[in-house]
Amino acid sequence: MSKLVSSHWWSVFFVLFFPLLIMYIYSDFIRSSELNARFGWLILLGGLAYMFRHTILQKILLGVIFLFAMSGSMDIVYAVTFGGVFVSATFEALALTDTHEALEFLQAYISLENVLILLLYWTIAFYSLKKILFKEVELTREKVFAGLGVLMVLVAIQQINDRGRTFDVIPGFTGVAIDYSSSHQAIEEIIHARQDMFTNNDFKAELQSNKPQTYVVVLGESLGRKHMSLYGYDRKTTPILDSLKSETIIFEDAISVFAQTKPSLSVNLTQADTVNKKRASESISLVGVFKRAGFKTFWVSNQQPLRVPTKPMAMIADEQYFISHDFHGVEANRYDGYMLPTIQKVLKDPAKHKVVFVHLMGSHLQYKNRYPSEKTVFKGNDGIKPYTTDISNSQLDFINAYDNSVHYTDYVLGEIINQLQKSEDIAGLTFWADHGEEVFDVKDFKGHGPDGVTSSMLEVPYFFWRNEAYKTEFSERDKLLLSHVKSPIMLDDFFHMAQCFVPVMSDLLIQEKSLCLANYDVKSRFVYGKNYDKGLK
Repeated sequence: MSKLVSSHWWSVFFVLFFPLLIMYIYSDFIRSSELNARFGWLILLGGLAYMFRHTILQKILLGVIFLFAMSGSMDIVYAVTFGGVFVSATFEALALTDTHEALEFLQAYISLENVLILLLYWTIAFYSLKKILFKEVELTREKVFAGLGVLMVLVAIQQINDRGRTFDVIPGFTGVAIDYSSSHQAIEEIIHARQDMFTNNDFKAELQSNKPQTYVVVLGESLGRKHMSLYGYDRKTTPILDSLKSETIIFEDAISVFAQTKPSLSVNLTQADTVNKKRASESISLVGVFKRAGFKTFWVSNQQPLRVPTKPMAMIADEQYFISHDFHGVEANRYDGYMLPTIQKVLKDPAKHKVVFVHLMGSHLQYKNRYPSEKTVFKGNDGIKPYTTDISNSQLDFINAYDNSVHYTDYVLGEIINQLQKSEDIAGLTFWADHGEEVFDVKDFKGHGPDGVTSSMLEVPYFFWRNEAYKTEFSERDKLLLSHVKSPIMLDDFFHMAQCFVPVMSDLLIQEKSLCLANYDVKSRFVYGKNYDKGLK
């Protein structure tokens, strides 16, 4: 036993993996990269230890292990206290906290449980580091490990360079802290650039009616219309939206041009599209158009705040609300329904003209973390349409969780529309998803991405609910919108379509891309270089 404790392998293993064990016990959400990253550093540090014969090098290695112990301490406290792991929103919330708030925070959340676990961790870590003995390379396996240690250094450098982020390579608190620091600096520059572009661009935009108006633009996440009863799915996943069909214009053939969030939102919410090849960072956003037209603009999000392109666009809005700050960045159990009080508040804002952007977490993996357990509806296999009848229990669990997340999104949308229905002013809500999701519909796969893209990853819901006041005030636009419910649509034209739903005329509007103008033109739909209608559909 004493030989094991004195081994440098034990010290490194304990320092790296005890925090991971605590995270698994207490956290609902752990990044898939955590385990791989910690194994990589175990081999890296354990292998290099055989080569560090000089006392100074050994002290450097002990210093690195000590830093991982400090990082592990942060991971332990956070997991025990909040049931989650560090993400960018955690650091964003910390950056917005003053000293007084920090002291109150510590007083509120410090507990005997996290103190005892932390004390256990440091007692064992300190004892093992004090007893550690460095051994020179003698045996063949030791030489192999030494070589692997050097190899892992090169792999770590290559991975950080390729991925453009460190938290997949450096585990826990440290990796996220490094990423936050670099990302925060980069995103601040992008925010300033977008604000300058909006201020210095003299484009014109104006409302088409001066009557009081309120519009909500909801950005869904990972929602494929194949799993919505609104679009014919056998399961009643969208009962509230189904009941609102008579008040809603439902577009039947809309697709996202990307199966990834960042590129999709970059073109959907700005002048940039797949034809003009404009850079999204150099394109005016919808938030800017509506603001220039005289609307008071709001951005309410359940997504991580430090993300491009949404954070820079959000900062153009008059008011921004990222509810992840209230949950210290914990991904699990931070349901979209928690945005409803904030949405209700901004809808009651006294501004005469309002546009509210709402960014959901929707049906993003892990699906089971996107809805409260009491909102579980689907448990069996009735009504599902998988790629094969012989699916496993695990696959069925994912399908049920996904359908439950869709059902919860229906609830959230229903609550927002319910608020709009109470208003006598002109009101409307448009909804689409950044991309769809493959959930064992076409093949044995769950998720989304540019590799092996399927129709399920591209076919998204797209609809526009409006009240009677809207239909009366903009009757001609409404008729033209209704005439396009079966038209093939690509959502990279949403920048122009949105100026249709929210009646605005701007210098940036291209009429051929606007559904409610007479000269709307259907274009060929290419996704990742392939013709969607002749291949993927």
